[in-house]
Amino acid sequence: MSFTTQITKKYRICAVSGKIQTKEPIKITWKCVDDMFQIIVDGIDYAIIDYVTKPEEVNLDTVRQWVEETYYDGDYKSSAYMPARLSLKEFKK
Repeated sequence: MSFTTQITKKYRICAVSGKIQTKEPIKITWKCVDDMFQIIVDGIDYAIIDYVTKPEEVNLDTVRQWVEETYYDGDYKSSAYMPARLSLKEFKK
């Protein structure tokens, strides 16, 4: 059995990712890994939505709007920033 097969069986690995277009000069990308929907803004882990098994569960328009509203808040600019943990019910389709 190959190493990749062993890892895939032991851990839930999902290589699904994408981009979200915005009107702001910020770059939003996302990954869905290990039942987490990771939101990455300008290359920095911005937020995590827990318990997402498929990216189709998340409304990307709602994610884009939330990021655009929170991005310029001073709390999110801190160098000691830890990604926010969000509830899927706020971003569900």
